[in-house]
Amino acid sequence: MPFAYQAIDASGRVVSDVIQAANSDEAARTLRSRGLLITRLAETSDARTASEETPALRLRQLVNRLLRREDRIRVRWKELVFFTQQMAMLLGSGARMVPALAAIESQASGFGFRRVVRQLRDRVEDGVPISAAMCEYPAVFNAVFTSLVAAGEASGRMPEMFDRLAVYTRQQQEVRQKILGAMVYPALLICMSMGILAAMFGFVLPRFTELFTTLGAELPWSTKVLIRISDGVRGHWFASLVALLSAAGGMAVALTSEAFRTWWAGVYTRIPIAGRVIRRIILARVFRILGLLVDNSVQLLDAIRLVKGITRSTAFRQLIDAVEQAVSDGRLIASALQDSPLVPATMTAAVATGEESGRLGQALLFIADSLDVENAQLLASLSRIIEPLILIGMGAVVGVVAVSLFMPLFDIATIAGG
Repeated sequence: MPFAYQAIDASGRVVSDVIQAANSDEAARTLRSRGLLITRLAETSDARTASEETPALRLRQLVNRLLRREDRIRVRWKELVFFTQQMAMLLGSGARMVPALAAIESQASGFGFRRVVRQLRDRVEDGVPISAAMCEYPAVFNAVFTSLVAAGEASGRMPEMFDRLAVYTRQQQEVRQKILGAMVYPALLICMSMGILAAMFGFVLPRFTELFTTLGAELPWSTKVLIRISDGVRGHWFASLVALLSAAGGMAVALTSEAFRTWWAGVYTRIPIAGRVIRRIILARVFRILGLLVDNSVQLLDAIRLVKGITRSTAFRQLIDAVEQAVSDGRLIASALQDSPLVPATMTAAVATGEESGRLGQALLFIADSLDVENAQLLASLSRIIEPLILIGMGAVVGVVAVSLFMPLFDIATIAGG
């Protein structure tokens, strides 16, 4: 018999169709096996299936997806924090959904954010659940976010759900700020080093070159190398500028390339020193989101599939696949975690304890809180290590240049004094 369904896929989009199954349980199992989070499932008289769609209909759907402007809307993270906090406060005080969205719209500062909130309000006024309306903006509300809102709608605990989302978004904002804070000073040091080198090769070295030519001094090899580099840069400044801009453009294109992202996803967790911090930050996010989903009655397999979409790391995707396989086989999550070097043994034991006691969600959230504290300390330590290394490197380069410039002058002074 045919069943009409509405569900959320791994990318956070709402999908609607008709599926053939013997009963609703079989239909639900089939949809979950496709990685879909079911929001509505009911028997229908429409016997159409996805395979029966005409080519013209599929082409029209494709064109509609390509023309969607919602996919290009971007909202700053602090605006998402503001949205969840205000929704939690307004719904918790007894406000209805539409007036709450209207109040937030009136306070929105960014154009993109205000537009998203206005269109959410319009969709809710038309009778669309807010979770389904949010799914139309996957660049703003990811699959985890919309799934939690859908769980809140199903349980009738929307104020509590937005309160939890407010805590989650605020914690993620704090993590982002700590990461950026740890990177700012090293980035400034690197820029300053590049500026000093550019000034020395562009202005200081040419003056010394003229002086050495006038005095007829015999130059050591290091000084000759620096002079040749300076002459090459100054004589071909346009080509150097084009090469620099091309390298920057190539890097920008590479960052948007799926092949580069796939390669980088398999590499960045193995970077010496920094890779350890990156792994722990990803692990904290995985545990926090999985804990939130499980603690809010999202089915475990659905929660695991949703968590897979939060990271592109090859290592963590393999770990989540192993966890999904273990749960599908009727085993505990801890049995898959204990075989992975990404998860410390103490955390695996904590997960096992949570599963045995029936408090898995709380255990995962507790681990995530502990990891966030440790990660803040690791980021501070990493920053303290990187800063002196950059200063030492900058000092070494400037020292080599200075010695190469002044050695001929010392030789000239020695010969003149002799």
